[in-house]
Amino acid sequence: MSTPHLDHVTQRVIGSAFQTICEEMGHTMIRTANSSLFVEGRDFSCAIVDSKAELIAAANYDPSHLSAMALTVEFVVLFFGPDNIFPGDVYLVNDPYRGGGHLPDITLIRPIFASSRLLGYAVNRAHHLDIGGMAVAGFPGTARSVFQEGLRIPPVRWFHKGEENRDIIEFITLNVRFPRDQWGDFQAQLASTQTAERRLLRLAGRYGAEAIDAAMTDVKNHAEQLTRLMIRDLPDGRYGFTEFVDDDGVTDQPRRIEVTITVAGDRMEVDFTGTSPQAEGPVNSSYGNTLSSTFNAILQLLGPDVPFNNGCFRPIEVVVPRGCLLNPAPPAPCFGGVTEVSIRVVDAIMGALAPIASNRIGAGSYGTCINFSGGGYDAERRASYGFYFFIEGGWGACAWRDGWNCTPNPTSNFNDYPVEWIESTLPLRYREVRLHTDSGGPGEWRGGVGTIRTVQLLADSVEINSLGERFVIPPFGLAGGDPGACNALMLRNGSAGEWQTIRQALHTASPSKFNGLHSGRDTWFRMMSGGGGGYGDPLVRPAARVVDDVVQGFVSREAAQADYGVIIVTNPDHSIGYDAEGTEAQRARMRNEPRDRQLARARAVERATAATAGQTLSEEARQTIETTEDRISTTAARLREKLGSESADALGAALRTPFTNARAVKFWDIDSIDRWLQRHADHDVPSEME
Repeated sequence: MSTPHLDHVTQRVIGSAFQTICEEMGHTMIRTANSSLFVEGRDFSCAIVDSKAELIAAANYDPSHLSAMALTVEFVVLFFGPDNIFPGDVYLVNDPYRGGGHLPDITLIRPIFASSRLLGYAVNRAHHLDIGGMAVAGFPGTARSVFQEGLRIPPVRWFHKGEENRDIIEFITLNVRFPRDQWGDFQAQLASTQTAERRLLRLAGRYGAEAIDAAMTDVKNHAEQLTRLMIRDLPDGRYGFTEFVDDDGVTDQPRRIEVTITVAGDRMEVDFTGTSPQAEGPVNSSYGNTLSSTFNAILQLLGPDVPFNNGCFRPIEVVVPRGCLLNPAPPAPCFGGVTEVSIRVVDAIMGALAPIASNRIGAGSYGTCINFSGGGYDAERRASYGFYFFIEGGWGACAWRDGWNCTPNPTSNFNDYPVEWIESTLPLRYREVRLHTDSGGPGEWRGGVGTIRTVQLLADSVEINSLGERFVIPPFGLAGGDPGACNALMLRNGSAGEWQTIRQALHTASPSKFNGLHSGRDTWFRMMSGGGGGYGDPLVRPAARVVDDVVQGFVSREAAQADYGVIIVTNPDHSIGYDAEGTEAQRARMRNEPRDRQLARARAVERATAATAGQTLSEEARQTIETTEDRISTTAARLREKLGSESADALGAALRTPFTNARAVKFWDIDSIDRWLQRHADHDVPSEME
């Protein structure tokens, strides 16, 4: 059957409808979910994926999920086989080694059929409050294995041909700490995909299934063309940058993220060769999450006018060696990959492209969610409680504006929990929420500032966990701008106690990664998010603008003089101003002096560079990777010998075998491969192709 030609107007109408359907999926989720994570925080994403398992549209609730959701669909179709996908099926999966990000991100996949024709898949990925494991509400900062992080769910059918297998949800909710709320959240995810199914079928009823297929092809081609135009605007060449993860939670050793970007005409290669080997602690990033982070950075370059779908991916090759921090082998823990390492990947790509795309790129961001979680028993409410705080901070400044203040990090799009909700549902009292003054990196354009949030524990006890970043190495500035301030977690006992860092008070190996620590009633916890890096020389920032920063609470009087050379005065009418003559003299003295913040970051980077030199892969991981790659290459060779290269590659593209699928060969592990071979009796060649 020939593909119908769509006129431009019809194509745009249907393409916009795909995006609207994803947004309506999100509205359904918000209206029907139980947990504040979804109703208030909106830590989920919704997407439509076509019959080839390629992303068509996504609602930008949580950018860390966007690209990886299609990879999860691809894994599910490969695993079950395209002939075993039926109307009325609903699949569940969360495993980071099966296209997922980290364990609490549970993905629901619903195939959508118009009569017997597969139109595509509705996908909802949502971060559940708890997934079992060693940490209440997740984020076990010292996990050494994915098995300690929680329940791993391979691709399973919750519904098969419209019939529910309730045992699936019974099994999952038995293994989490808040089953009632999470059962309701699963129902909300289910309703979200039902919304997509109704809307897509209505669209197909109006325009025809063939027109829907044609529109999906058109939106991908359009996005590809715009992406190639953006790449072509960049000068050809190789550009590199190195970022660091503070530590892995188990040790105090940092990890290196090294990226080299090659621009050649309208194509780009993003190569992470040189990145540290996988870590012992939970800061590894699954292959799917690394792809998502990479395309997240590219999306920021593209801007809002480019529809985000699989077409954006076509001109960009991503190279991620097996066994490195960004493509680990199981059972390496991955909990912090989605929330923390993903931001390091974005910043590394931005740093690499900054010299050639300064009109599109900002300095480093505060770069964390902090991820402060925990729970216990609330005697007053006679119930267990759990909480998960993710904190906004400052973004890096650009060549044309200051960095954003108090904004979710570049891989998130969450909302704050209302104070009223926290105090009415949890044994916590908010003591303060304020700007983190002086956290933004000084520059001609100032980095955005973070926040300071303080809560008081009203229960008898609590178990706390954290998995954060940028507590040691601050975010970089650009073009002479200073770094932003680091993040911090503090506590004190009672209102008169002395503030200490968690590391000082509870003797953790890491300042930002720990789990299972205990504290008692009237403990005060303070979460301090840092700021973004500055852009340009701080001494050329207009003094009047610095005065306004002081008035707004972004910069203190002391920092105005020390960082910007602006001497703040109080005028006779009690307004704030500056001493023009004194400021000119102060700036003249400072012009040849070293910048303290830049020196401090340079020293931190020097220490991290030395510490990451010579890091090697464990023998167990090395042998696992060798076995995996040998199994894939041997089976692929046998397949090509039997069918011919062209037919064998077509099988992979048709999602019938992982051994010649372009993406599967880069990340499928030996367990996934063995399970696939056990499931498919022919062992490598689908019977209908023999």
